[in-house]
Amino acid sequence: MSVEGIDVAEFSKSIDWNKVKSQGIRFAFARVNYGGNKKDDKFSSYWPAIKAAGIIRGAYLFFRPSEDIQPQVKMFAQDLEIEPGDLPPVVDIEPDYYNHGNTDHWHDLTLAQRLDCIAEILTAVETATGYKPIIYTGPSFWQETLKNTSRFADYDLWIAHYHTDTPSIPGGWKLHTFHQYKGDQTGFPGISGNVDRNRFNGTLDRLKAETVTAVALQEGRIGPKVKKLQQALKKVAQDSGHLEFDPGAVDGMFGSVTKKALIAYQKANSLTADGTIASDNPLLIA
Repeated sequence: MSVEGIDVAEFSKSIDWNKVKSQGIRFAFARVNYGGNKKDDKFSSYWPAIKAAGIIRGAYLFFRPSEDIQPQVKMFAQDLEIEPGDLPPVVDIEPDYYNHGNTDHWHDLTLAQRLDCIAEILTAVETATGYKPIIYTGPSFWQETLKNTSRFADYDLWIAHYHTDTPSIPGGWKLHTFHQYKGDQTGFPGISGNVDRNRFNGTLDRLKAETVTAVALQEGRIGPKVKKLQQALKKVAQDSGHLEFDPGAVDGMFGSVTKKALIAYQKANSLTADGTIASDNPLLIA
């Protein structure tokens, strides 16, 4: 039993998501960024439209080991609001050919460095979003470039293996969660560009069970809800004259200054002063 889905990026061009859904597509992943310097031009329009069409959505980051990790994570998370009912974030780990060049930058690193930077990007995405990410990769890359490491086998696997219904599973994983079985398909109804085809390894109810629930905001988070918290604290500080509530820059980055301001607000209102805040707190809903 499986569920049909797609993944898209700017190469998919114009998409009629209602028509896509009518073809039996129940989930869609959209690319947010390619490394830390290239934001996908179509993500901001795809993301709300997928949800509006009633398709389960997910977002992915194409990881470039040749670039610093934090700018990549910041670009991924700063405008991404993962909501209950969405899929966990994805880190795309595959050959890194910049602008389709001939150099795979993974080979600039030793094996130990490759594995360590994967661990770092996975941890950074989880810290920024609050959700443990899914790994996207291909069996040949994992076996050859990463020497079939089983270090990350506790992450859900999205495997890219074309022209087969039974993908090869590397790296100590017992099974795959998603299978990309066809790449760069043209002529899919409702999609003017190319699209990749995928299947979820389970029933629709099981797919829905894979989606996320709300998590509290805390230090390290990045994104629109953090920005909303900062705006709310700044307004309360201005209205009340309690300057200790002011989080400083409204940048969507939950750092130590935002935490200090939140704790001051919590103490003043006889709340648990731990510097975390539930996503349904009135400060975030106003």
